[in-house]
This record gives sequence, C-alpha cells and structure tokens, in this order.
Amino acid sequence: MMVKLFANLRAFAKDGRVEVALPPGATVRDALVHLFARVPALQEHVLDPATGELLPYVQVMLKGRLVRDLQGLDTPVGANVEMAIFPPVAGG
Repeated sequence: MMVKLFANLRAFAKDGRVEVALPPGATVRDALVHLFARVPALQEHVLDPATGELLPYVQVMLKGRLVRDLQGLDTPVGANVEMAIFPPVAGG
C-alpha cells in the first residue's frame, strides 16, 4: 500500500510517500502501525497518545472517502489502495 502524506507531514518521508506491506484483511489501523514502524516521528502528528485514535484535526482518506465516514481505523484497506493523510492546513 502506498501512503501519501500532505502539507507538513511530507517532511517526514521522501517525496511525501511511504510504501507499506500489509497482510490480507488489513485495516487502516494496521496500515498506520506499519507506517509508524517505518516513520516513527509521524505517530505523534497523527494519533492521540492517550486514546490511540486519530487526532481530531487529522483526516485519513481511502478511495477519496474519509475513514471517519466509514469504519474509522477499523476500515478494511483492500488491495492496491492508496491512503492519504492530511494534517490541519490553514491559509491566510
């Protein structure tokens, strides 16, 4: 699975992309565990350390849909799917 990182999260990975290998039946939570194993510094910017859930302002998408609108971190990722992670972004 390819994980795309956006905005300030891009700085943690070359080209803002990280390839992670997942077993069949993997979920978004599994993908994040594998991602953080490859890029540990990302974890504090994506997950709440107290709950292990996504930080409220972080958006994770699969196939253009927010995982919050699906099954959250328990959403199955399927084969050949890209995951995108967006931190909060503000402009002026």
